[in-house]
Amino acid sequence: MGDGYLKRLARDLDRWIAAGLVPAQNRQAILDSAAPSPRRWNAAGAAAILGAVLLALAALSFVGANWSELPKLARVILILAALWASLGGSAIAFARGAPALGHGLALLGAALFGAAIMLTAQTFNMSAFRNTGVLIWAGGALATALIIPSRPVLALAAGVGALWAGLEAGNPFAPGPVWAYLALWAATALAALRLKSSVTLLLLAAGLVVWIGHTLFEVFGQGAPAPRFWICAFILVTGAGAMAGSLALDRRIEGAGVLAGWMAWAAALSALALQGAGNWIIDEAPVPTWAYALIAGVAFAALAGFSLWRVRAGTLERGPAAALLVAAAFVLAWPAISLSGTAADMVLGAVIYAGAAALVLAGAAPGRRFAGALGVTVFALQSLYVYARLFGDLLNTAAFFFIGGLLLIALSVAIGRWARRREPATGSGDPS
Repeated sequence: MGDGYLKRLARDLDRWIAAGLVPAQNRQAILDSAAPSPRRWNAAGAAAILGAVLLALAALSFVGANWSELPKLARVILILAALWASLGGSAIAFARGAPALGHGLALLGAALFGAAIMLTAQTFNMSAFRNTGVLIWAGGALATALIIPSRPVLALAAGVGALWAGLEAGNPFAPGPVWAYLALWAATALAALRLKSSVTLLLLAAGLVVWIGHTLFEVFGQGAPAPRFWICAFILVTGAGAMAGSLALDRRIEGAGVLAGWMAWAAALSALALQGAGNWIIDEAPVPTWAYALIAGVAFAALAGFSLWRVRAGTLERGPAAALLVAAAFVLAWPAISLSGTAADMVLGAVIYAGAAALVLAGAAPGRRFAGALGVTVFALQSLYVYARLFGDLLNTAAFFFIGGLLLIALSVAIGRWARRREPATGSGDPS
């Protein structure tokens, strides 16, 4: 059954629900049962993919070893022959009912396409080539993945796109943020949603986090106080992205959970990195630049808006939402607050603990285990940081762990009571 049938079924279900013929809570279950089950990864598919990788390496090694002895025309013919043989073999394999071999040969063809671009540029001494060829490679791999269609080739396209962005980020002839990556990222993400490629979505989520970090570093990376502005802006932007992804996940949008997870981890771990910022203090005015006020302010507003939206929808409790917003407001003001030195670090530590507790409370709701796991991880890492800064001998260590254990037990009891108070209102259902 194709996408057309599922769209028609979804419209029919909406009509039947409005007429009272089908319970609304059964809609998604019916759609899930009608959707074609994805093919599982098997040994044949893995062998075909690995074989394609080895063939690509063999072809590149052979050509590289004999490159200087080959005339230019022979080089071009050899490259194009290998490329079209791979793509043609992929088409034949799919036509004969061998999809694993077809995907492997398509992946080989996409890899050889990149090699053809590089070797052709070397043959004809294209000095202005720079990284444009890598971008063309990513576009060609993306087109190949959509035409076949092929998830392995799409994952390659995502990886090559990230490689191009990384090369451009370090290119002295192309300084500044790599804005064009957003267009490539969006096109690849749409393809990933269409092909339901979880691996590609994972690569894209990681690539977007790195792109955000590089872009903000380019904006705030000049001058001694920049690390405070840069990290705080990164926390707020990724935090807003995590909340937006969670809102999309509430609405069961494909891939939203992967994006929300990467953004949440990035924001949480970066908040831990803010500690010790007193070492960055200099004699300059602590007033944020207009760029920080704009970027961080918009990110905070977006984070607050998405949080309130989820609270009104009933998928985020008011207590955890308030704690997260207080922590975000503290991060927004941190470039100025950090100038007070050790006292600011102590307050920041308390805020991080409060944020971890808020995540644990949010994770107590059914279907929100990721938030709870993230909260526990932040709590543990923060405790290790506090221990490393404040305690040294065994007696103090024992006291530290004793107090930490009591706090965790108290937190567990509080979470249990909070969950029991919510139980009559939500029952055993999942609010998401």
